[in-house]
Amino acid sequence: MDPQNVVDTVELLPGLSNAGYLSRLANYPPVSHTALKVKSYSLNNVKEQRVQEALVVRDLLNVLMGQEGIYIRYNNSYDPAQRDMVEIRGPDFKIAKNIDLSVKSVARRVVRFGKAYQVLVQFVDRYEEPEFGSVLHGLCHEIRAFLKHKYLRCVVNVAEKDFHTRPQFGVRELEQLLAQECAPETLLLQELVDEICREMTRRALMDRDEANFNRFIQDLQVEKKLGSTVLLMTDSRVSSVAKGGAVLQIVQTKLNQNWGNQRDEIFLKTLFRRIAVPYCHLLHNWLTNGTLNDLYDEFLIMDTAQSGNKRLRVTSLNSERLWDTQYVVRKDGLMAQFQDETVLFKILLTGKLLNMFRHCTNVQDLSNLFPIENNAVLTEIPQNMELVLYVDKLYLRANRLAQSLLYEGYDLMNLLQEFRTNFLFDNNANFFKYFFNRNIVELTKTRSDATLAKLSRSFAQFQKTRPNNGLVLSLLNLRLENRNFASTVDQFSSEHAIFDDNVDLLQARNFDNLRDMLLKDLTASWPESDSTATETNLASIHFLQFEIIVPFPLNTLITKTHVVQIQLIQRYLLLLKYYHKMVNDTWFELNKNKIWRYSGYTQDVASWIRRCRVLHFRMTQFMNLLLESTVRDVVAVEWQGLQQMLSLGASDAHQFDFYLFQQRIQDFLTNIISHSLLTKTSVVRLLLRIVDIIHKFCKFVTSQRKALCFMDIHLFNRYQDQLADDALYDEDAAINRFQELNTTLSALDTSFKQHCTAFVEGVKYYNDRAGVSQVALNLMAGWAS
Repeated sequence: MDPQNVVDTVELLPGLSNAGYLSRLANYPPVSHTALKVKSYSLNNVKEQRVQEALVVRDLLNVLMGQEGIYIRYNNSYDPAQRDMVEIRGPDFKIAKNIDLSVKSVARRVVRFGKAYQVLVQFVDRYEEPEFGSVLHGLCHEIRAFLKHKYLRCVVNVAEKDFHTRPQFGVRELEQLLAQECAPETLLLQELVDEICREMTRRALMDRDEANFNRFIQDLQVEKKLGSTVLLMTDSRVSSVAKGGAVLQIVQTKLNQNWGNQRDEIFLKTLFRRIAVPYCHLLHNWLTNGTLNDLYDEFLIMDTAQSGNKRLRVTSLNSERLWDTQYVVRKDGLMAQFQDETVLFKILLTGKLLNMFRHCTNVQDLSNLFPIENNAVLTEIPQNMELVLYVDKLYLRANRLAQSLLYEGYDLMNLLQEFRTNFLFDNNANFFKYFFNRNIVELTKTRSDATLAKLSRSFAQFQKTRPNNGLVLSLLNLRLENRNFASTVDQFSSEHAIFDDNVDLLQARNFDNLRDMLLKDLTASWPESDSTATETNLASIHFLQFEIIVPFPLNTLITKTHVVQIQLIQRYLLLLKYYHKMVNDTWFELNKNKIWRYSGYTQDVASWIRRCRVLHFRMTQFMNLLLESTVRDVVAVEWQGLQQMLSLGASDAHQFDFYLFQQRIQDFLTNIISHSLLTKTSVVRLLLRIVDIIHKFCKFVTSQRKALCFMDIHLFNRYQDQLADDALYDEDAAINRFQELNTTLSALDTSFKQHCTAFVEGVKYYNDRAGVSQVALNLMAGWAS
């Protein structure tokens, strides 16, 4: 081989201008197809096959290290100076034509390892940067270690040595040596690298906005189809590069494809176990300590509150939102063993509970708290049932820590009792005695800024006089909402959800006629001015609501949804209490006032007064039955079931499950709302019409003292000084006035009976349809009697 006059070159590789000395390529291959440094000797002049084969073997030793030889060169389409920034393509080699066919056949099988070597080297050079994640970095490390300690050792220490020392060493011996030492692993790594590169190319060329949207819709369809029972917060965005779980998923798929080949299986299992170590450490730290040091966004849990090197500061206003949304499941690159939503939910909640415990106690290392036997640092990702048992064990530990925090640190049982007493206002005699009853006049007035100011001052004074009533009362804030109670109920109504239900409702027996009749003003028997009150002149009690911002971590168990439901029940109970007190106060007017108890009335007037008392008794009976049934048969019964679960969680830590407790509180509130028929707008509106009639009757009764004085001359003379100065007793006028009173009372009586009949009919309808609570049965039985 004669040397050629070739100028050595030094150049910068494209795309690596900032890589320092690594970006400089000097005289790139020793020999190059574009500028040969030696002139090849023609094989036509080589008559001996052994010599020809030796020349080929010499070239193959160069090819196996990614270089070209004299008779085996890079294909003309391959330029080693040009690197594709998206795909990695190894060189294709061309073999001289005059080589013996049998030798050429073997050489063609050997040169593919040279291409594989180049692909692996280029892959390592490109993807060992930290930006591609620790898993891909670990894969590059394993590839580099394989090439150095196995592949190159086989080529240099064995093959090249045999070539120089053994005259009989030929292409077949070289092929057999490679097959015995490193060929299967090299080809497996090349296939694996090619698959990762294809995934990288796919992600680089895709429209990620469209891909994110399609993934989001797909997740929704899957959740709807499977009917998931857990609410799993996920992130469906697709990363621009494959890393972390996506890389492990590709390796796992390759392992499944080679399951029958023992050698390949062992190699891929070992490779998977080694590159998954950083992922295992992330999983172990998350499940045992609630920490997430995912610097390269490759773990299945992602932190949405992390923005660069800054973290959102937890406050009382955003703590609940952060609890729900800070940690979510990354769907991109989710491996097969984590596809089970129950396992995935427990993994997510375990870390969140531990993170909550660390945040509240300022204990950063939880390893010594409730230690678990054989809980060494995870070195291999568990599979199938092993993963389920591993997660369940740590999920139980996290719940034990949460139980100790909530029960011992925050006295959960007493706290929930406070919510019942001081926020739901159930069985709170002090509240109704020292605030509610004292402000009944303000609650009767229309909503205004002045009314709100007076009520707020009064409630603040009530809070100050009870400093030892716990946390909940001190956090309450009184408001008069923009929406009245009826409008609020509309938001919770289930009648608007399913159109078919509305059709069935309007076709129910007699309920359609009663509902249509009674939701309209009774213009025939009721004065136009006395029609149902509009929102502008409704009493403030219809807008009264108490608000609370539950502090962290209590708001993780008592969420904003729970607070809104409690407020609905709270407003309903306050309305019932208001009208219950109104009819009770009216009893003193009818039975204790001297004018109403006067015995000298005519028989007609006495009969009219008796009718007033009978109607009042029926109204009182209705309110007593409704209030007592709601408080005793709904709230108290549901609270008893909730308290049993709370007591069980306090006595046995293994029975505490944070998610189930959260769901039990939700069930407690949902059952109260449902059993009180607060989800049925038509029934609630009928009830509001009934209490409006009761209100009108009470106002009517308390305003008739002067009218009754005109019914009897002796009574008129006794109280004349309290009447107008020009008031004169006129028997004919008294008769006319009595007729007006009788007409109004008859209208009130008729309207009350009709509305109550329609209300009971609606309760029966929903009882037949959904099996409502004992309240409905009590109302039906009580009113029927």
